[in-house]
Amino acid sequence: MNYFYGFKKYAWIDKIWKSEFKAKDWDLIQFWEDFYLSLWKEVSFFEQYKYSIKIEKSDIVEKKILNKQALELLHRMVYQRYSTYKNVVKLFLPEEVEKLIDKKITKKTKFPIPLIKGDEGGSILKQTHLSQEGQTLIVFPDLRTLMNLTTEEFRNQKWVDTLLSTNTQSQKDKSWRNIKNGNTSIILATHSEIFQNYKDLKKIIIIRPHKRYYSNQKDPRYKTLDVVKKLSEIRDCDLEIIDT
Repeated sequence: MNYFYGFKKYAWIDKIWKSEFKAKDWDLIQFWEDFYLSLWKEVSFFEQYKYSIKIEKSDIVEKKILNKQALELLHRMVYQRYSTYKNVVKLFLPEEVEKLIDKKITKKTKFPIPLIKGDEGGSILKQTHLSQEGQTLIVFPDLRTLMNLTTEEFRNQKWVDTLLSTNTQSQKDKSWRNIKNGNTSIILATHSEIFQNYKDLKKIIIIRPHKRYYSNQKDPRYKTLDVVKKLSEIRDCDLEIIDT
């Protein structure tokens, strides 16, 4: 028996369905008009998911839409926060996932990371060092701090992505694709946008982690510092904390 997350179809209070249909975990499939994320054979709080759906055939829309590490964090967010998949999946994938598919980028472009002096990138880069390979995630407590500690010139580089809750869904979908493909090397993000499908995350930098903005008050409730610590563990990458 496998478990699937249905983006449109509810099963009681959540969107988890059981099915005998065989699909690899983290594949995205389409069955009739709905899309399903394959969670494979295990989910958190499996005993409460009793609804079944008969999937006779389907189209694989995208293989491995989430990688192993992203899926591991997704399951953990449900389990540790006593939350539901419908509240956690939307941190990782948009509810209208078909629009994300439309934004699929076929061309992969790798932008090199030049050596940056502090006065070129902003005051934040005077206090830390970016990874010169893979991807670096820098987490800020709020938009104002992000803008004050980085320069506009730095944020506008092709290899930098600025992720904000105020971005349009189209902007978020484009950023999601670039991060997954490895086109983005530096990710600047506020706390709600850290749940990305990173291609090769090598370092996480969190700025002033004890600011109140880092505590998410909506389900799933979480403290950003706890999440990035687990993210660094899952991704086997460096974590730097700047509390000044």
